[in-house]
Amino acid sequence: MPKTNYRKNIFYFTLTSVLQWFYIPIGVWVLILRSFLSWEQVALATSIGLLVSLLLELPSGALADLWGRKNTVLFGRLIGTIGFLIITFATNFWMFTLGNCLYLANWAFESGALSALLFDSLKENNRSKEEYQKVQADTFFWCTIGMAISSALGGYLYTIHARLPYLTTSLVELFAFLTAFGLEEPALDSVKMSLKSYFRQNWEGFIHIFRNSRIRAISLFSILIDFVAYVGLWYLYEPRLAEAGFPAKWLGLLVSGTYLIRALGTKLIPFVLKLGDSQIPIFLTLFQIVGSALSFIENRFGAVGSVYLRKMSDGFRLPILDRIQNVELESKYRATSLSAISLLSNILISAAGPIVGYLNEHGSVSHTLGYFSVVGLILVLPSAFHLSRHIERDSSTTSPTK
Repeated sequence: MPKTNYRKNIFYFTLTSVLQWFYIPIGVWVLILRSFLSWEQVALATSIGLLVSLLLELPSGALADLWGRKNTVLFGRLIGTIGFLIITFATNFWMFTLGNCLYLANWAFESGALSALLFDSLKENNRSKEEYQKVQADTFFWCTIGMAISSALGGYLYTIHARLPYLTTSLVELFAFLTAFGLEEPALDSVKMSLKSYFRQNWEGFIHIFRNSRIRAISLFSILIDFVAYVGLWYLYEPRLAEAGFPAKWLGLLVSGTYLIRALGTKLIPFVLKLGDSQIPIFLTLFQIVGSALSFIENRFGAVGSVYLRKMSDGFRLPILDRIQNVELESKYRATSLSAISLLSNILISAAGPIVGYLNEHGSVSHTLGYFSVVGLILVLPSAFHLSRHIERDSSTTSPTK
């Protein structure tokens, strides 16, 4: 059976990812939505979108394993384009919610599918797992640079017309859809799709994340640290900066800076890896906790410092966790299992939406973000120690005796 052109897949994986992440309204979306909605409605619209996304996470992962990673990504990109067009012309809660649901459904269809396509393409060509992590880290870096540019552009476009950021993003999303056609589907562990095999894939892929104690520890830590990270990303970062009183143009530049700092975090991965695999989960958690706690400082320094530190932690957290997960999971269930982890994370993130909206509306965004330092201490840090013990124990049992 012919192998995929892995170099071609690396190129199109990087290109289509950068376009997909080129989210122009990222710095000013809160100003656009707040022109029509309250804080509680903004959080509720996001929460409903995430709920739709999580309901699609596992089915979309199984679809990717059975129907094909490329087809699943293409379908997601198409509905994402439609979602952005709806948001562009939205004037009420329900229109914003529908557009947001389609946009987030796009990420559900991509979740696991695109990275699984790349991983299996490299694997069938006998490329190393280190090469996969390098491609992921490099792609993440360029995606981050793209978001920095798009955020600054969004702040400028907003000063011309409030609808321009979303309208321009709709066009970019269309290009992301078109470039995904350049991907080649690997044939590794492919099976013929049937209704029975589809449901079996969902179930087996889900239970695979509980297969043994090491995978369970990785899955639990991934779910909890992603929960703390993405609650900030979806509900709090731009509102935290907006609450500090920055105008639209500065807000776009400041959010642009968050992606530059995340790009810096990506380049620091080699230094983080020097800590040793067993210490990395603890380091990632403590770094995130400090970033959250800075938000209790209610001035502009607290706003920028908190958001920027947490964004920097994303730079090394995402590629490192992605590599750990893909190495441990079987190719046959990889996309489904990655989607299962995302599903469980999104359940927590979606459920937090109304609570975050209430706290923002009746308290302050600065305190809401700061509370997640407590969540990190109580929930994430114990899971980090648990995973670290597993990694340390497994390393000692596989090392040669002297």
